[in-house]
Amino acid sequence: MPSDEGSTVLTRTLIAAALAAAGVAATPATALAAAPATAAEAAVAAARHTPEQVCGKGFTRVKDGHRAMKTRKGTVYGHVYLMYSKRSGKNCVAAIKTRWAGERTVTGARLVVKGGGRSEDVQRYRYYAETGHLDGSWKCVQYEGWTRDPDNRITAWGGRTSWGNCQG
Repeated sequence: MPSDEGSTVLTRTLIAAALAAAGVAATPATALAAAPATAAEAAVAAARHTPEQVCGKGFTRVKDGHRAMKTRKGTVYGHVYLMYSKRSGKNCVAAIKTRWAGERTVTGARLVVKGGGRSEDVQRYRYYAETGHLDGSWKCVQYEGWTRDPDNRITAWGGRTSWGNCQG
């Protein structure tokens, strides 16, 4: 087997893994066809950012704490995660882009603690937005994340507007 063929198989496998992490079904054989090089590169870059890395040491994913950020037509642009640190009793929200990752687009994250604080972060980010860490121990929370296309015309949103995760 020529070395180019071996590296192509490895590249397709890596792209398929990155696309799978981003929520896109692909096999190594179809990975290159499933996404153009720029989308594949963006998926690999986005896969490097996990909610645990974004929120920091000690934060873990909570039950009912993940939603896809979708457009009205159902296209997924990323994922939003509610995170919690048992050690500190604080919550954090990470909105991680999978579409247009690496390109600066309006991206935001919001966390609201019932009877407590509110944290929101909205800017033109390349990969993710993150709220501040708010005390959420034994308090109900709402969370959401969103991102927009580069032309600022289409919004993808995900989150939970009802109160939940009330026991910490």
